[in-house]
Amino acid sequence: MRPMLHVLLVTGVSFAWLVTPVAGEDRSATDGATNAESLNQATDTDSDAPTSSSTAGPPASPWELPPPGECEQRLRGLPLGKDAPPFPFAPGESVELAQLEILRDFIPPALWDHRDKFFYEGMRLVIGPCFADYSPPAFFAAATREFAGQAHLSADGGLEGFKAGLPFAPDSLAAQDPNIGPKWLWNYAQRYQGGGFRGDFRTTDMVGGAYRAEPFIGEIFLFQLSFRADRVDDDYTAPGSKSRKHWIAGGLMKEPFDARHYAWRQFRDVKHLTDRDRSDDLHAYRPDLRRVRRVSGAGVDGVFMPSFNVGAVKPMALAVGIGGAMGGGGGGAGAAGGGASIKTKRSGFEGLEMRPNLFTAKLLGIQDVLAPINATTPAYPTDAEREFGPWGLSFATDTWDLRRAIVIEAKTREEVGGDQVARLILYIDLQTLYPLYYLSWDSRDEAIDVGLYAGRWSETREGYPPWPDDEQRAIRVIDPVGAAFANLQEDGGWRRESWDIVSTPPRDRTVKRMISVNDLSKRH
Repeated sequence: MRPMLHVLLVTGVSFAWLVTPVAGEDRSATDGATNAESLNQATDTDSDAPTSSSTAGPPASPWELPPPGECEQRLRGLPLGKDAPPFPFAPGESVELAQLEILRDFIPPALWDHRDKFFYEGMRLVIGPCFADYSPPAFFAAATREFAGQAHLSADGGLEGFKAGLPFAPDSLAAQDPNIGPKWLWNYAQRYQGGGFRGDFRTTDMVGGAYRAEPFIGEIFLFQLSFRADRVDDDYTAPGSKSRKHWIAGGLMKEPFDARHYAWRQFRDVKHLTDRDRSDDLHAYRPDLRRVRRVSGAGVDGVFMPSFNVGAVKPMALAVGIGGAMGGGGGGAGAAGGGASIKTKRSGFEGLEMRPNLFTAKLLGIQDVLAPINATTPAYPTDAEREFGPWGLSFATDTWDLRRAIVIEAKTREEVGGDQVARLILYIDLQTLYPLYYLSWDSRDEAIDVGLYAGRWSETREGYPPWPDDEQRAIRVIDPVGAAFANLQEDGGWRRESWDIVSTPPRDRTVKRMISVNDLSKRH
């Protein structure tokens, strides 16, 4: 059993990390923090995340973090090097809609312009801790140090020489580096995510007019097989990686009835790091045909997930769509055959995975923002009736931390047309590299959508499943428990809830079974 960490507010705006021991647990483990002293030590010496500063003077590094709990230190705004105004609230205070203007400097401008979709009358936004320590565990930092200097960019933007940890240690990066954008984007793509993620989800597509919206319910997983910092004795690989897969994802649709039993597997080869033409292998079980079919992976950037798009078509012409366009976190595919129409559609898991060599990237700056990175208000499946405001897109009634974000603009290398993503901006948490905000535009530079992510810190969750091969190994991960995107071209949007999702994998033999294409048709 692991120690349970809790956040306690004390004397104004500072806070201390306390440990609640669990009966019978071994507290001798050193991988991860178990008290305030070891937490500070892990942050200062063991973490590959940017370090914290204890003074209010000019930062020694552009990636420097304020000390945990420090809300009054010099805050950062866009562009790089610009100061933000003092933070107007203290942790524990709540913000109502009438006070929202005060927080304007801590919300991305594009989301602020559409704030009516994300904030609403009756909301209760609680200010969480300032710059809380959510740093990855020590073994991830150790991998970054072990292979420091080996990873490098290829001429066409690929990643070569990468083994585990972060490809480019933050303390080795200079803001003036002409490749600073691509390097941070590769760090984001290879950030610590435990062993992947798995759990139940519900996505809700909301489009007005003559159409109707329905929730879609299922289960999803993504297991990272290569570059695993926790698998030192296995050459940083996990079962199933003998064929050199980076990760394998898949899932099963449960509702509505028309989508029931649709299942899929997505295989991403490690060759995608150096070969941007290397597409994913996709296989889907079609319940109407009772067979597994191969699906085209052309243009898939992130996580593939079937999205049965009731909201964008008439109910009597239900289309079977798959996860979003290149740059959006999902992917388009060719015709499925058998009468079903498969088309590009936002998947609900936008931005969690991406292929940086499909883009050029530019660092826009550092900005301190508010974001629900450690949400505390349950959603589906724990609370299926949670309120999300009149647009169905608001995570405002929740806890929002003050975080330091790195802001990156990415543009597709290949020309795209229509409503496909040509340019995007990501706000990425500087310490964890978890996504906070996402903005995208098409080839005409017209806004497509703007979205935010909700996370959940593993160390404050009771009963979190341990690593299957070492129950004492630290977890320390932000779980992807929600997202909400406003579709600015259709005046609608979508929301994902995955409150119980976790980032530790099951046992190796279970992983081997789940990632097999042969497993697709066995549950039907």
